[in-house]
Amino acid sequence: MSDEDRKQDEASEAKEPVEEPAAEPEGPAPETEEPDLAAEEPELTAEEPPPSFEDVNVFDLLRAMIPLFVQEAWVALGLQARPGASDVAMDLRCARVAIDTTQMLIEKLGDEASPEERREFDQVMTTLRVNFMRRQAKSEE
Repeated sequence: MSDEDRKQDEASEAKEPVEEPAAEPEGPAPETEEPDLAAEEPELTAEEPPPSFEDVNVFDLLRAMIPLFVQEAWVALGLQARPGASDVAMDLRCARVAIDTTQMLIEKLGDEASPEERREFDQVMTTLRVNFMRRQAKSEE
C-alpha cells in the first residue's frame, strides 16, 4: 500500500467517527434497541409461560418419557424409520424392551393419569402388542 492510499484510509477512518456521534443523538441507537425489545415481547407474553423446572415433578417426566419409548417401539418393530433416517430395521428384542418399559412407565403414572390419558395409553399399548405379535409371527416363519 502506498503512502497516499494510507493517508486516504486514515482520512476516511477519521471521518467515520465524526459522522457516528452526529447521528446518535438523532435517534439511530434507540431505534436499534426498540426492535430488540419488541422482538422479545411476544415470547414473554405467549399464552403458555416458558417452562420452569420448578413446576416439573416426576409425573410430568413420566408423561414426557412415554412417547419417546412408544416411538422407539415403532422403530424397533421396523414399522417406522428413526427420525432423520430413511431405512427401517426390525429388532424384536429392542421392541420388547421398549414396550415393556412403556407399560412400566404407564403403571408408575397410576392415578395421576386422567381417564382420557388412560384410554390413549391403553390404545397405544394394544396397538403395539398386536404389531409385536404379528412381527414375531412373521419372523418365525
